[in-house]
Amino acid sequence: MQGRPPRPPGPAAGPAKEPACPAPIDGRMLPPDDRGRALDSRQLRYFREIIECGSMSGAARTLGIAQPSLSQLVRNLEESLGVELLIRTARGITATEAGERLYHHACRIESILAAARADVVGVGSEPSGPVVFGMPPSVSMALSIPMAETIRIEMPQVQFSVTEAMTGHLREWVMKGDVDLALLYDVSNIGECSSSLLVTETLWFYAATDDWPFEDPPGAPVTLRQVAGTDLVLPSERHGLRLFVERAARAERLSLRVSIAIDSMTQIKALVARGSGYTILSPAAVSDMVGDGTLVGSPIVDPPLRRSIYLVRSAAGPASLARRRTEETCREVVADLVARNIWQAEIPGQE
Repeated sequence: MQGRPPRPPGPAAGPAKEPACPAPIDGRMLPPDDRGRALDSRQLRYFREIIECGSMSGAARTLGIAQPSLSQLVRNLEESLGVELLIRTARGITATEAGERLYHHACRIESILAAARADVVGVGSEPSGPVVFGMPPSVSMALSIPMAETIRIEMPQVQFSVTEAMTGHLREWVMKGDVDLALLYDVSNIGECSSSLLVTETLWFYAATDDWPFEDPPGAPVTLRQVAGTDLVLPSERHGLRLFVERAARAERLSLRVSIAIDSMTQIKALVARGSGYTILSPAAVSDMVGDGTLVGSPIVDPPLRRSIYLVRSAAGPASLARRRTEETCREVVADLVARNIWQAEIPGQE
């Protein structure tokens, strides 16, 4: 489908003329210099509506303005930006590539403006609105349920959701603004996002209760060399936990014997419980199965395996009151889990 023919060249250079006012929008006359000005939220909102309706007439009815006024606004936008935004056909309107890009920017900007308004209006009032929190599976197993329950009781107007994924995906999503908060093990490449140390956790070795492989009983420290001699069930090499453990082993000139690689914490725990191997996990991730006697474990020493977990805040939009309170709740829940010895970890600033 071809677009409109090129516009004829403008008149030869001469004395500047005052351009005529475009048609009125919303009962107001657009200023003479509307063309060439910076985009404003009204233009973007109208353009978004045109794309979503698929026709000028449909958008005009939805917005409650005259169709010629809407057509004039699009022409002004195209002249201002120097690109064609829409292809007009007998069946309606289709966005060009430039139009598609402007549409996505318009949606994003409207979302940011709405969040800014909600944040400003909500200052000093009850937190409300959506908060998306990205967590790695090993952390989510311990943290997501008590956080969800706490927020449901203390902040009932907050729509809290947890996205569980590997840290590589979480890093990308928090930088794009698809998640508001994320927990990462590495914050070296997070763009403009801000971060702070949440906790430093200790990793343990785990086995089925009736399949303990060492002479010393569960609970007694085991060395990384001892662990390296067992058949391990770990995530694949794409996973942050596997990378961390492999790096620690190489530093000690050890090779891990990974008999099964599977990117599911639930399945790793199930395999170990069935006696199909052993694993290395955070105590917080297996507290349920240790509590019911299905698994037993020991801390790893020589060297101890400790990794830092950082709380990362998206820079893609303003920080809402709901997001700030959710971060506070996260820290409170983590402190409680550590105090009750469910999470073998150290909180910064505490002995």
